[in-house]
Amino acid sequence: MTATTGSSPSPHGRSAGLRGPAPEVAVRIAALGAAFDRDILLATREIFAAKTSTEMPPDGRVAADVAYGPDPRQKLDVYAPGGSGRPIVIFVPGGGFVGGDRRGYQALGAYFARNGFLAIIPDYRLAPAHTWPAGAEDVARVVDWAADQGASHGGDPGVIVVFGQSAGATHAASALFDETLRPANIAAVRGAVLMNGIHQITAEDRAPNILQYFGEDPSLYGQRSPVTHAGASRLPLLLMLAEFDPASLATGTLDLARAVTLRDGRCPQLVWLPGHNHVSPVFALGTEDDEAGPIILDFMRQVSDAPR
Repeated sequence: MTATTGSSPSPHGRSAGLRGPAPEVAVRIAALGAAFDRDILLATREIFAAKTSTEMPPDGRVAADVAYGPDPRQKLDVYAPGGSGRPIVIFVPGGGFVGGDRRGYQALGAYFARNGFLAIIPDYRLAPAHTWPAGAEDVARVVDWAADQGASHGGDPGVIVVFGQSAGATHAASALFDETLRPANIAAVRGAVLMNGIHQITAEDRAPNILQYFGEDPSLYGQRSPVTHAGASRLPLLLMLAEFDPASLATGTLDLARAVTLRDGRCPQLVWLPGHNHVSPVFALGTEDDEAGPIILDFMRQVSDAPR
């Protein structure tokens, strides 16, 4: 297992002094407001489009459209940095449970490959055709694929970190916390980065996409909420949220932080990203406006190198 090392300050030191994006970028993000929809997604992507890079390391290679299951949505892309024994990161994109496309995150895959990680980015089945727990089941299936096939791409199958954003964070948390949904190779997972996901579903969550995935019966929401199962896990976590996350998404991360605090008797690593919105920390990775990236890399290196 090898990963590029650097001289970044500790995550705790960085999170105490984050400054946010450059002023001209911060103004554009703030103008979009503390809300999220497809238009904001596209506008935010455009802000960073010219700043990101899909360049792979000299020995790197990309394996695209690899099937990890029989459904057309059960495909993944692998960004391999070259060499062998690389720690593996699985990035689970968002999409509100009803959308999302891994091909919009090529720069993210290349970013992690340039930093020494074998990056896997999957699509997964979507509502309304596929309801709870299809997304979590697919995350578990990808973990098992990485444990079984990661070495053939240069990865260390015993060192996996799962990074989920938005709905991807919800699916990841369900797959890693809920004992009925966990991958067979859960022992290979060293930690999880969960960025602005929904972790507690309530009867007040009446958005159409929530109902399409989690169903319309509020009596089932407790069992289907990742926060309910947090007590069954001791997985190291990095929780992240942004200044301009919509309230329902910001409180989701805080709900999980509370549950983990009660679980462990101490607060988990929780990072608030000033000047960013729901998706900008992901699109900013590797740019001059990136502050989340070094924190994420530090966490992944720490849990990858920790003895088991």
